[in-house]
Amino acid sequence: MRDSFGSRVAEPAAILPAFAAVPRVRTLRVPRTLFLTLATIAAALVCVTHAVVAGSNTVPAAGFGYLCLSLIMLGCASAFWTRARSSEGTLYIRWSFISAAALSAAIGYLPSCTQGFLNTTPARQFQTACFNSSEALYMLAAVLFFSGVTRSIVILDILQALMFSVLRFNLVYSPVTRDHFSANHLLIGQLMALFLFVVAIVACLGAASRAELMFLRTLSCFLALRLISFFLANQVSYVWLRYEHCSFGDVPGEALLVGFALYLLYTRHTAEKEASQIASLRSPSVLVRSLMPSFLTVVNLILGVIVLRISVPLATATISLSLVGYMARTVLLQAQAVHEKAFLESRNQQLEGLATRDPLTGIGNRRSLASVYRHLQAADGCENLSFLLMDIDYFKQANDRHGHLHGDKVLVALAKKLESLASSVPGSHCARFGGDEFALLLLNVSPQKALILAEELRALFSAHAFEAETRKTSLSIGIASLQSAHDLPLESLICSADEALYRAKSMGRNRVEVQPVCEPEFAADHSTASALRIKLQHATR
Repeated sequence: MRDSFGSRVAEPAAILPAFAAVPRVRTLRVPRTLFLTLATIAAALVCVTHAVVAGSNTVPAAGFGYLCLSLIMLGCASAFWTRARSSEGTLYIRWSFISAAALSAAIGYLPSCTQGFLNTTPARQFQTACFNSSEALYMLAAVLFFSGVTRSIVILDILQALMFSVLRFNLVYSPVTRDHFSANHLLIGQLMALFLFVVAIVACLGAASRAELMFLRTLSCFLALRLISFFLANQVSYVWLRYEHCSFGDVPGEALLVGFALYLLYTRHTAEKEASQIASLRSPSVLVRSLMPSFLTVVNLILGVIVLRISVPLATATISLSLVGYMARTVLLQAQAVHEKAFLESRNQQLEGLATRDPLTGIGNRRSLASVYRHLQAADGCENLSFLLMDIDYFKQANDRHGHLHGDKVLVALAKKLESLASSVPGSHCARFGGDEFALLLLNVSPQKALILAEELRALFSAHAFEAETRKTSLSIGIASLQSAHDLPLESLICSADEALYRAKSMGRNRVEVQPVCEPEFAADHSTASALRIKLQHATR
């Protein structure tokens, strides 16, 4: 044939009770098995009948071939629409686009059909509008909502796709060309079909979900079969074999499209399962997200160079706009990449904060204390390290009497005081070990100074404590000091402070005790003894 062109809407969520009893109007639906049988028979009749008449190479035979093409594209549009009804959101829009594109192509073949049967005048402008609309919709379905990019970048991609359509319109049968490319319009049509196929393939690389990947693969297969059909019917039949009207070369491509449409109809039951697979596959890289605009720009530049023979102003404008759009998209994409990197770093910091911060008081936890101590061990010049381990006396009884919310306020108040004290001593760190047990690591603070700070903290807390049955809550503190963090691991330092805390508890509570730091070779023995004391201490609280 001579021509080269070859979300779901949400249902009502509820019905008013007053209309609940109103019977629904049932629409007449053809059973699925009967529908598929009729579609298969019709497809076979179309292909067989066209194969019978194609060999005559007459004008009526060509007209019948265009009728077959129109029916086949109508069947493809129906098959695409069945997938659209099973999809939602952006996928619903994209399936609808390719369904509308196939329908537009089916309408575009009808004037050639009537020209072959009734010898009517050619309707070139109408056909050009139909076929260009079809190709524009194919292009938009491929590039629209390209994953991993912002809305402004998508708009630039759409503008590139629309420029492709404008250039395509001016290449064949436009008022500007006046059939200027009549000798080459078949080759140009195949070139456009190839461009569309490659665009769909590139779009597959940017699929963000399995459902989107299924859609783009389906679109790629359809455009590949469309390209094969154009090549057999145009390049083989008319250019190489020099048939004037039609030939058997028109049939294989149509048979492939028929089989593809039937495949979509027969696998309709899997469409809903495919559409539900919206889980993210991956985040496309910046390189992948740059492929689409790069390819579209190259295509538009090639078409712009061809259009130079038709209209210099149009070619100059499209080439300039393509380059400007590409540069703008590149800048926006780089800005988005920088924003995404900053966002990921911020999220990582938030996650790290959640892992090293106590959720109630906001100060560090044991993990953060261990991290600070490791840094101190790695650093040089750290001397006179003092470690305070403290526990609130009778906190459980007071918590039961006054309520957990009031107890939480006491914990938060103590944590704020410790945080203030730690901030006043550079390099220091406070942490909540759990329950009513807190720790304070003081850097470059002598044991005498640590004892003074601990006594001030104990007195300040006891003055504002609340009653626990017949007693008031107070603060018991154990202190362990050492000359350098290199001398002892953190667990041994905690064990030494815990021994001092246990002694403060056993000697009547509400007091501060200082424990000499054990030697490194006895650290394991002290750890075992301290663990037993902790159990005893918790039992007497």
